[in-house]
Amino acid sequence: MAGMQLKIDETIRRVLMPLRDDELQLLEQSVLAEGIRDPLVAWNRNGEYVLLDGHHRYQLAHKHGLTFSTIGLQFNSREEAIQWILQNQLARRNLTDEQRTIVIGRYYNMLKRAPHRPADKGDNLSPLSESGKTAEQVATVFGVDSRTVYRAAEFADAFEQLESVSPEAARRVESGEVKDAKTMLPKIEPDLLPKVAERIARGETRVQDAVERIRREERQTTRPVLQGVYDGLDIRRGDFREVLADLPDRSVDIILTDPPYTQEYLPLWDDLGAFAARVLKPTGVLLAYSGQLHLPQVIAMLTQHLRWWWMCAIQHTGASGYIVAGGRRIINDWKPLLILTPRDAPPLNAQFNDLIEGGGRQKELHNWEQSTDEAVRILQTFGNPDALVVDPFAGSGSFGRAALQAGMRFIGAEILATEGESR
Repeated sequence: MAGMQLKIDETIRRVLMPLRDDELQLLEQSVLAEGIRDPLVAWNRNGEYVLLDGHHRYQLAHKHGLTFSTIGLQFNSREEAIQWILQNQLARRNLTDEQRTIVIGRYYNMLKRAPHRPADKGDNLSPLSESGKTAEQVATVFGVDSRTVYRAAEFADAFEQLESVSPEAARRVESGEVKDAKTMLPKIEPDLLPKVAERIARGETRVQDAVERIRREERQTTRPVLQGVYDGLDIRRGDFREVLADLPDRSVDIILTDPPYTQEYLPLWDDLGAFAARVLKPTGVLLAYSGQLHLPQVIAMLTQHLRWWWMCAIQHTGASGYIVAGGRRIINDWKPLLILTPRDAPPLNAQFNDLIEGGGRQKELHNWEQSTDEAVRILQTFGNPDALVVDPFAGSGSFGRAALQAGMRFIGAEILATEGESR
């Protein structure tokens, strides 16, 4: 079958790992000097020979008029032919670690998604209905453990999604130029993938860095805008450090607030601690929602001014979000509520459970809004009717509405614009 005409099947061709430009140049130099020594491999599909291995050599043969030999193999289906290709590709010495992982993942995904059929005694690679047994089979074939197979399958799926968005980003990933792609790419949310792909295509070398830069840009260019009105609440427009400066010392019973959690806003926590130390009564209390990622820094700044008392866990209801920290994706099921008092405070006269069932997140008026019902319960635990509640980061005023429902007075501050106002 020397020099025969072969058919290129695009589905099969897309499974093959491409050569880098330098590898292709070396191959071309080799075949021009020595000819095409290794035979091409083709699938005899009802008398039509479909090329399985040797696409680059076949292309060079046509380009330079070179002869080649061909080995024909028999398979029952395209799926079987692709399985052979995937196993054969792992024998290549020049695959990157990312490419090897994609090959293993594709092999597992193909077996897992194949229609069930009874396993043949002589066919150790037959797809089984139980994914665990399929993973064990693939692990045995490729000399890895089942967990490696599962991770490879996730990466292969994520890679194919990336390839559909940006072939150039996919090329950089499979070539090993994106250092954390294997661990981070499967964690990318679908709506974020096009932006991440764009950054990778432009030269980003870490997925994590791309995500952080995208989030930072979003925070800088898309500031929340309040929708609706404050319903008569005393919320002063501007920075709390300025618009609440006239509050008398030792005049506030409760500060209930939800400051921004991200790193660029950390200095605000130091200012919040200083403000609370000035305005809280000796019997007063600071109740501050917080995220977990920068919690050590937040506590360190607050305790420069106040006495640490306790921390509650507010349990999220409904769908949980996730946090990416230290290269790991953490399903986030609770939110800290930090409790601090003035340094000269007497013992806090309150009895409560430190696991609080959340009221669900409200986003009708503000995209960082917290539950009013949840806040009412918190205020009733730590304060009496007619207490003065202050929120330096009032948002849409949900804590203010909670204070009114609890029979308390309220003063807030908010720097963001309401709908219809200039930002």
